[in-house]
Amino acid sequence: LAHYFPDLEPYVNACQFPDCTHDHEPDCAVKAAVERGDVHTERHESYLAILESLREEQTPEY
Repeated sequence: LAHYFPDLEPYVNACQFPDCTHDHEPDCAVKAAVERGDVHTERHESYLAILESLREEQTPEY
């Protein structure tokens, strides 16, 4: 998903974990870029909202 956000792309491969979702993982380069102001908070929040909607779609309903 992050690859669809060009402003996040430069930071994606710098995360500690290769499968980082840029949500809750420690040493996330994307979150660090947001904290430094290199990436707008709103863009990261948009990314997280889409990520959450995708997670909800994948959650089976019983």
